[in-house]
Amino acid sequence: MTAGAQPTWPSRPVRFIVAFPPGGTSDVLMRLLQPRLSEALGQPIVIENRPGAGTVIGTDAAAKAPPDGYTFLNVANSFTINATLLRNPPFDARRDFRGIASLGFNPHVLVVTPGFAPKNLAELVTAARAEPGRLSYASIGNGTSPHLGGESFKLAAGLDIQHVPYRGGPPALADVMAGTVPMTFANLPEAMPLIREGRLRPVALSDSRRNPLLPDTPTFDEEGIPGVASNSWFGIVGRADIPQPIADRMHGAVTALLTDPEIAARFAGLGVDPRPMPREAFDEVLRSEFERNARIVRSANISVD
Repeated sequence: MTAGAQPTWPSRPVRFIVAFPPGGTSDVLMRLLQPRLSEALGQPIVIENRPGAGTVIGTDAAAKAPPDGYTFLNVANSFTINATLLRNPPFDARRDFRGIASLGFNPHVLVVTPGFAPKNLAELVTAARAEPGRLSYASIGNGTSPHLGGESFKLAAGLDIQHVPYRGGPPALADVMAGTVPMTFANLPEAMPLIREGRLRPVALSDSRRNPLLPDTPTFDEEGIPGVASNSWFGIVGRADIPQPIADRMHGAVTALLTDPEIAARFAGLGVDPRPMPREAFDEVLRSEFERNARIVRSANISVD
């Protein structure tokens, strides 16, 4: 695309690849934005679900798309985790993509079996240090954000706790409720109904501030264990070589929607906190996520094999 052609962008439908199945949070968020984004850009927005291989299939398709600004990729934690977790990915996530827009953030909460003896984070840490290797935590699978959250907690607190991977959130939460495994890092929206029913007990929140849904649950920082990072975040990236004016216009269109009260309310209904920010700030978020996840994957020797 020449410099003279850029002001006419877009002149045809714009494609968003979602590397997750239909119905997942990334997919739902994009479909909430779809009609309003189409109005803002004056062209249809086409959502293409390309799940599989831990988001590799969809990400690879976006990496190989033409650099004309007509293909974008919805991303979440796996985008930065896979950069270190995968041995030979068919793309370089750091080099091949640029940040376009932050969408939102969903903190994780450390929850335990209601009958778990430690009543707060300090008592849990004391119990774990007293008997290294005895306690365990569940995750929704190797290399997932709750897995890295558990390893982040272990590194920050200097603990020896065993990882028990499950195939998805429901079986992991079921075994924590049953007391088979005493704890897990859970998405706040998924955990809240179970917390309200008394089937899970919250211990600490992985965020910079307390959440209105759990006003009495402290953050890890408040409890004196900074650096614990377990969350779900969502954003949009594009090929690194798409024209700057196109990246700027897409960023502006998406960010404007996130400040709309109706869109913000619908995000909040999913438990996602809209977090619009300058494009350069989102690039910095991606850079820090790449570095942090690489450090955890290597320190914990995490493998998907």
